[in-house]
Amino acid sequence: MIKQRFFTIVFMLVSATIAVQAQVFKSGSHSEQIRSLTIYPNGIWSAVPVIQMGYNNSIEISFDELSHDYKRYAYKVIHCNADWTKSDINVLEYLDGFSENDIDAGEESVSTLTLYTHYKFSLPNANVGLILSGNYAVTVFDRDGSGEALLTACFMVAEDKVSIEGSATATTDIDYKQSNQQLNFDIRPRGINIQQPLSELKVYVRQNNRLDNEVRNIAPLMVGPGLIRYEHNENLIFEGGNEYRRFEITTFKYPGIGVYKIEYFNPYYHVELIPSELRTMDYVYDKDQNGRFLIHSQEAMDDLIGSDYFLVHFSFPMDKPFLDGAIFLNGDMTENRLGAKSKMIYNFEHKAYEKDLLLKQGAYNYQYLYRPNKTNNATTHTLEGSYWETENEYQVYVYYRNIGERFDRLIGFKQIQTAF
Repeated sequence: MIKQRFFTIVFMLVSATIAVQAQVFKSGSHSEQIRSLTIYPNGIWSAVPVIQMGYNNSIEISFDELSHDYKRYAYKVIHCNADWTKSDINVLEYLDGFSENDIDAGEESVSTLTLYTHYKFSLPNANVGLILSGNYAVTVFDRDGSGEALLTACFMVAEDKVSIEGSATATTDIDYKQSNQQLNFDIRPRGINIQQPLSELKVYVRQNNRLDNEVRNIAPLMVGPGLIRYEHNENLIFEGGNEYRRFEITTFKYPGIGVYKIEYFNPYYHVELIPSELRTMDYVYDKDQNGRFLIHSQEAMDDLIGSDYFLVHFSFPMDKPFLDGAIFLNGDMTENRLGAKSKMIYNFEHKAYEKDLLLKQGAYNYQYLYRPNKTNNATTHTLEGSYWETENEYQVYVYYRNIGERFDRLIGFKQIQTAF
């Protein structure tokens, strides 16, 4: 009996260790008190969180905690593999400084109905230098709390060891100017000797920074002297989708773009958006920001501490719910995740899918994704439609691990836009 119990405990410990090692880091809040997480390279709100190694640039991480209570927040920096699991290297190998550091006291909100404290810090800084390229996850925790992560902020440090040139076209290997777009690109090494591209390189591609349709470990069509070509690859065919929907909640005085009405019910201003409609019949042109949001209040002297929080009500009328799948709100406002925070719930009384989100004042982009049951792949076809004309951004990440190395270097990054 004692021996059996011993082996049970050992098994549980080993299983727990494997689970920790296999943790995949994703940007997002893990607490209802933490809101409006942003990760900006060099303070540019519209840019992907990637900085170039060897240049005087930085990543700015900011967030709100919904109170004016004093908190002793600190952060921890973790180097990750290409798949966002923890790298098998020591802290001293990727950081110059301490892996854990305190965050300066935040700024309390001013003249807002919702009390919050705004925190921000940048990397690298006087206490932390980033030695290696690759993926980095920053976890924030309360030193006076349980020590569990309250949020995770992911960003990348890229080397300039390859050039990436390509295009997104409406001429695909499955249709011509219909519903899809195909990405083709060339990788040319410079200053690095890639001897076995098939085993040493890992190429990841995202569309509009989405995680649900990310493509990993793509095989090249051709490998030649100084050239690795990715072309005529069905894995690089994406739904064109539609331009993102948008709304603005920059003032409580009148409805902004996409807003039906604003009313105050203690303790929030409630924003009822114009009910959504299917867009599966026609492409809808709009100059969107591909899922991003920008914090702004017309009444605030300082957007970061003067913008209030509104409770925003989304509604998508439908006669009956889907039985074989679920609807999700997608965009930076839901951290580009398909989960409980973004899943819409069908209201039988109103005959509509609904979702309420507490959002800071600003301008927002979003879209609806439909995900069939028992799959992780979502589609725009069902609700937004899919059109070749849609303007999209494609992010290409090139990782490299030489034989014997214990981590993935990010040796190249490129954002390719459609140009129709």
